[in-house]
Amino acid sequence: MTTTPTDGFDQQAAPTEGSAPVASAAPGSTWNAQPGGAPQPYGQPGYGAYAPQPPKKKHTVRNVILIVIGVCILGIGGCSVLVIGGAAKVANDIEKSDNAPGGPKNPLAITQGKAFEVQGFSYAAGWSVGNDEILGTTVKDLKVTNNRKDRDGAIVEVKFMKGTEVLGTVDCTTEQIQVGQTVTLNCLGTTKPVTGWDKITINDTF
Repeated sequence: MTTTPTDGFDQQAAPTEGSAPVASAAPGSTWNAQPGGAPQPYGQPGYGAYAPQPPKKKHTVRNVILIVIGVCILGIGGCSVLVIGGAAKVANDIEKSDNAPGGPKNPLAITQGKAFEVQGFSYAAGWSVGNDEILGTTVKDLKVTNNRKDRDGAIVEVKFMKGTEVLGTVDCTTEQIQVGQTVTLNCLGTTKPVTGWDKITINDTF
């Protein structure tokens, strides 16, 4: 059956008996045929149409955190190198001082009454070894001048030796001495007199 246009509208075929009624389009709208015969107006997504993709998430905060962590790791590594390097230098300085003449590991041989020097501490001439009924053998009138770079105090051992044998030890100390100042050491005794020694040595205790 054919139709002819009338007044600008298309005449549609009448539905046959037993068929579903065909929905008519509203004036001014168009229809989009879909699978199964159900029309949809244009402008609405049909079957198979792609839905708009959600915007990609920005990871700015995460990236900043990762950068900060990386900088901290590098900083810790750099600090560790500095600390280890500083500790090694201190250890080397201590070892050098211990092995210097008059250091804890290298006692300096001295002669009674004569001047001598131990790492910037200048000991004056005129000191002597004497015996005391209470103190035993001791060192008298031993004076020291601090010619080191900083304020420091003397804590020393004076040993009376016979060959490699230590016959007696006298401990001498001072208070902290300002640079350029001179003080007299306070020396204890050996409790009992020491005789037969052939050498006197002095060394810093530490």
